[in-house]
Amino acid sequence: MSIVKNVPYYQNRLLTAIRDQLGHRAMWLALLAEEAEKKGLKPEEYAGEAIRRCGCIQGCELVKKGGGTTSLKGLKRALFTLPAQFVFEMKILESTDDKLSIDFHYCPLVGAWQKMGLSD
Repeated sequence: MSIVKNVPYYQNRLLTAIRDQLGHRAMWLALLAEEAEKKGLKPEEYAGEAIRRCGCIQGCELVKKGGGTTSLKGLKRALFTLPAQFVFEMKILESTDDKLSIDFHYCPLVGAWQKMGLSD
């Protein structure tokens, strides 16, 4: 049983549909990792590098969209839009050029992994 409290406060049909899509992605990601582990591959040996590469690709795109800025305010504007804030129930605590602090109160990916019975 998960000790992580992950219950959405805001709920409507659109939010549920978006969260379900994100949860579906989380499920196949978990299943891919499980199948790789069955074949002798340990997620800690490959997953970190894949996640880093994805972040670098997305980061380059965000810098391009933001006109070349590396300001965290630009990151907030590009990634943590109002719709994203509703889906993940985020609260922006601080947003400056050098610091971005966000509380995430709900994660549909974690919700999917909890439904699958995966450990915290």
